[in-house]
Amino acid sequence: MNPHMEATHTGSTATGLRHSWHELTRMPTYLIPEVIAGVLAVLVGVLTYAFDVARAGAIVAVSPAETFLVLFGIVGLIGYAVSKQNVQNGAIVAMIAGLAMVVLVSGTAGLLLGLLLLAGSLWSLGASR
Repeated sequence: MNPHMEATHTGSTATGLRHSWHELTRMPTYLIPEVIAGVLAVLVGVLTYAFDVARAGAIVAVSPAETFLVLFGIVGLIGYAVSKQNVQNGAIVAMIAGLAMVVLVSGTAGLLLGLLLLAGSLWSLGASR
């Protein structure tokens, strides 16, 4: 590497994890509810299943609510990823995931996380106009 260019080198050899955390700190505020709802939906779905397994002491069938939480949480995170390129398309993906979560997941977790995903997608749409 040229010694004169070394001073301007910003560390392109940074690890992927450090780069992804840095990317999250520069995320627009209106995308935060989408990320939080997606991550929480996946965590709640996985942890609920883990507690069911621990309670039963054996492998148990996955309930539809747990499956839908994980599935639509991942779709919500996909909406966030799409929003980085096109906010309106990402908001629509997240909105579909939020609506599906509200309608298909029974219980408080599905309702609250679905509404948070919907609110985040509406905020994204409003911010992009």
